[in-house]
Amino acid sequence: MSNQYLVVGSPIDHSKSPAIHRAAYSVLGLDWQYGRLDVAKGGLRQVLDNAPEALCGFSVTMPLKEEAARNAVFRDEFVQRSGAANTLMRDESGWRAYNTDVYGIVKAVRPALEAAAPVILIIGSGATAFSAMMAAGLLGACEVLVFARNRTTRKQLVHFGRESGLKVRAVRRFASAISKADFTISTLPARALDTLAARLKERAPQAIRGGLLDVAYDPWPSLAGQVWASAGKPVVSGLDMLIWQAIAQLRIFTTGNPNQELPNEVAVVEAMRHAV
Repeated sequence: MSNQYLVVGSPIDHSKSPAIHRAAYSVLGLDWQYGRLDVAKGGLRQVLDNAPEALCGFSVTMPLKEEAARNAVFRDEFVQRSGAANTLMRDESGWRAYNTDVYGIVKAVRPALEAAAPVILIIGSGATAFSAMMAAGLLGACEVLVFARNRTTRKQLVHFGRESGLKVRAVRRFASAISKADFTISTLPARALDTLAARLKERAPQAIRGGLLDVAYDPWPSLAGQVWASAGKPVVSGLDMLIWQAIAQLRIFTTGNPNQELPNEVAVVEAMRHAV
């Protein structure tokens, strides 16, 4: 029986992970299967405990990333630091947890980053925001601003960034933060940024200083992406992040090493882009 993989989370019907993983399997000549399974918060442990032998790994999305980390026997450095995992792979000892979101953000943002020591604004304070904070460090940020409405998780994210050695502060005024940022990373779900983006477009589009990565990619372009593009700033789709984090997942699924390049990786990336 061929290896089987699933993307799990809720809601999951919109996920493009099956399309990009299957495209990669075709290029790599792998007779593997990849599907999707809707799993509500709190339900991952039961899925892991009852996974058939052929089910070798998972791509994990909201709201299960913290559960994935908790239910693993091995956690990579990024999972240990953030408490969130987006990748699970099974071996003889149990489930191994990885966070490839950090790699995905770095690979997506770096080509659009114009400042050598940028001020980076992170919007949101969920699991992906913690990955964005680690990515900001790898991108050489001189300062990280955090704009988030949840006071508890915002405070945790700021503390996490400072514990990681970064200069981090919370900001309360959206337009003011945008005007200070060399690059903005929105980690909010689809359409959650629409109200702020519309207000920015109406009142202060000139405040936009740097580029944008909007991790929400359905629909695309997002309203925020349209606003940034109309201001003449670089806009990076969440699809780029999705593809690059999936590349790291495929490295893990095929070799167990997120840093080991795939055979013909350039063609794999191209096939993934074509699939979406």
